[in-house]
Amino acid sequence: MTTTTGICYAYAKNSIDDWSYRYVITFATRDVADTWYRAVTDSVAGGYPRFAGVKRIASQFYVHDSNVALIFETINDPKVALFLRGQMFFTLINDRDGRIQSIIPVLNYVDRINGNSYYIRSANDANTYWYYDTGKNVVVAARDKRTSFTITNADKNRALGSVLIGSDDIYITVNNGTNIGVNSTQDFVGSSVNPQPFKLSALLSGDFQINFNNDGFAGLGPVLRNPGKGERWELV
Repeated sequence: MTTTTGICYAYAKNSIDDWSYRYVITFATRDVADTWYRAVTDSVAGGYPRFAGVKRIASQFYVHDSNVALIFETINDPKVALFLRGQMFFTLINDRDGRIQSIIPVLNYVDRINGNSYYIRSANDANTYWYYDTGKNVVVAARDKRTSFTITNADKNRALGSVLIGSDDIYITVNNGTNIGVNSTQDFVGSSVNPQPFKLSALLSGDFQINFNNDGFAGLGPVLRNPGKGERWELV
């Protein structure tokens, strides 16, 4: 699967016909794409319906209602996503009768969705995963086993099924209901009596590392929190 860095592309199609106002959207990163869509949906939920017709059909496919507002105006509207105008742009592509199709690369992203279950994999080594060791109640990095974790937005106002973005606080739970947190003395990642919020961006950008020098643990060693000095992980 593709990681979060690098240019991201998507199509946008007019929802009221099959031939006009079709765009390629270019995002600086996949995280910009998710943040843009969050800004659009938040503006609608907050009582500003101008872009209610913008819907995410898939991570690389959106629709919009040209009778109400053209989708590119989202980044010109200070009530929506003006703050992202320097990180993305829209290119109007040929109408259906133009007989030319602008092909974007398929990026094979895993959508980060509130309430879904994922494996947590090293972005640097596709064979290394988080595994919850029930014997020691800690998370270890392993190449021969893995655990499925449920990722939930800590903000209860965010509906299950909505897109997660990097600034979200998230809860990580084992699918048997065990909460995952950080040991306050050793910074090991493991079971927690109460849910502990993590920034999604902290997980993805390098706040967690493998302690290779710790004997007595399964796999490669326990995962511990080391802000800014760990490695990147991804949800797959």
